[in-house]
Amino acid sequence: MSRLSDFLGGNVNIYAKREDCNSGLAMGGNKLRKLEYIVPDALASGADTLVSIGGVQSNHTRLVAAVAAKIGMKCHVIQESWVPHDDAVYDRVGNILMTRLMGANSQLVDEGFDVGIRDSWLNAMEEVKAKGGKPYAIPAGASVHRYGGLGYVGFAEEVRAQEAEMGVKFDFIVVCTVTGSTHAGMVVGFADDGRARQVIGIDGSFTPKQVKAQVLDIAQKTSALVDGPAIAGDDIILMEDYAYPAYGVPSKEMGWTASLQHQCAMMEVH
Repeated sequence: MSRLSDFLGGNVNIYAKREDCNSGLAMGGNKLRKLEYIVPDALASGADTLVSIGGVQSNHTRLVAAVAAKIGMKCHVIQESWVPHDDAVYDRVGNILMTRLMGANSQLVDEGFDVGIRDSWLNAMEEVKAKGGKPYAIPAGASVHRYGGLGYVGFAEEVRAQEAEMGVKFDFIVVCTVTGSTHAGMVVGFADDGRARQVIGIDGSFTPKQVKAQVLDIAQKTSALVDGPAIAGDDIILMEDYAYPAYGVPSKEMGWTASLQHQCAMMEVH
């Protein structure tokens, strides 16, 4: 991001890693790195239906629908009313339209935002079972799944290879944090070279206490999976200044940070 770096005086070089362009599958996105590790487990489980949840305009449910279509599974996704909106076509265009075009059963549920386990999602799995199907559970953002953090451990390894290729070393890695596994996986991955606390999460949830606890839990479980270092509470850095007034509703102070949501910015400080 050369022009932004120049605007800031040239003492900070800002790079953006385009997670929205990371594959040819249904427009890509950060959730695809997580699903790469989850899908083999889904295939091995004998399930026939992927069941997940997100907001009405969830990029996660879009990718779950795409993955299901790609591997020949059915898909049932719950789409809750996480973001306040007045747009008459908000629930008919964009991600939700793509989700439906890819064959998913997309069920609208009038429930507000929460990063935890949702009753509507649990009920959807029971509904699939009642119809004779075999559901495979993928939580919101693929985050609290056993393998949800692994994709962003791999992300850190990829960044290190790119740093070596470009001849740079990023002092900070900045990421939007909501359901937690993107941030958590980065903490584990960058802990390998002592940069766990250089991963800066920007809270997008407006429920930072719950989110921080979830990031820590995911990071600790993910690190155990990969025989990584111990992750402590102090390793989870979460900035809380930008999330109000509600999830998905930008504040005027968000500035350019809003445009990097669900992407990652790396900063090299001189």
